Amino acid sequence: MTQLKTEVFTPTRAGKRTMYVIYWAGYVVLFSLLQGFASRDISTAFYNELFSLLPKIIFVLLVVEGLMDTMFFQNRIISFLIIYTCLLVIFAFLQRLIDNHIILSYFLTNWVKEPLLSTAPYLYSVIKLQFVVTVPFSIKLFYYWAKEKNRAQAIQAEKMQAELNSLRNQFHPHFMFNVLNSLYSRILAKSDDAADMLLQISSLLRFSVYEANDKTISLEKEIRYLSNYIALQQMRFNNRIDLSFSVTGEVTNKMIEPFLMLPFIENSFKHCMNDERENGWITIYISIKENCLTLKVENSIPRKKSVDEALEGQSGFGIVNVKKRLTLLYPENHSLNVSEQEDSYFISLKIKLYAAA
Repeated sequence: MTQLKTEVFTPTRAGKRTMYVIYWAGYVVLFSLLQGFASRDISTAFYNELFSLLPKIIFVLLVVEGLMDTMFFQNRIISFLIIYTCLLVIFAFLQRLIDNHIILSYFLTNWVKEPLLSTAPYLYSVIKLQFVVTVPFSIKLFYYWAKEKNRAQAIQAEKMQAELNSLRNQFHPHFMFNVLNSLYSRILAKSDDAADMLLQISSLLRFSVYEANDKTISLEKEIRYLSNYIALQQMRFNNRIDLSFSVTGEVTNKMIEPFLMLPFIENSFKHCMNDERENGWITIYISIKENCLTLKVENSIPRKKSVDEALEGQSGFGIVNVKKRLTLLYPENHSLNVSEQEDSYFISLKIKLYAAA
């Protein structure tokens, strides 16, 4: 199946606060060690980073919790860059003011105050602010990307399910029309087996109403349904079709989309004879090996037909419908091949099945 769902972890407010606390604690420890080893004064470096933390926290919160939501994620990138640059300039200045004129002056008695806009120290403050905002920015961007991807997948899944439901709803009336036509022909012929045929039809319709509305059904039920359908068609044609139907492999604990194989079998009965006075032949072979299902259907063609004509028949609705469903449900997990001989056509369908939950 193609219904994919990506679970995205979204931190709670308490979880987000905890993440920020851990992040800022790690930042203080890291830069205290880096600057402390360089100056051989870890204690002063620690107090400097600790007491100058507030402007960095405010800057990060304004950017990550403010600008990203109101501008960056709204595709107002130019406005975001302008305001971000302004905030960066302002908070780098505040950082220089706190570091140079307050903290270091207090802890270092021999500290000589530098001009606030000295190029090298000011750029260092800019780089530190860029550094502290990069990690939270990247994490939030990742969560946003994952959430949007999940939302897009959910929309696609809903769209696909709506299309599948539409195809199913179209298929059921089409199928009922064909089955009731079979019964009608028997009644017109005043056949003694019309009652038995009606019983078979009721069994098929019961499956259609109560089972086929599920997203998937057991392969065992699907094959049992096909057997009942084939028996019904044999009754319709008075066993004048030379039929071979076989199933090999393990059919239990495997799931399949309902009514995927039926249109091909239905099509073979429809086109193996020109009218009900002729004889025809059909070979239906279903094989299950591991998780791969193979359906092979071959039937006689009473006159030369192109593959498209043979497959589509009158309206071609059933085949067109099932092709769309196969594309939606098994885009990379199915293959459908059709070949034509002078007096027969052959269909081979392979599907990768899924194990029952």
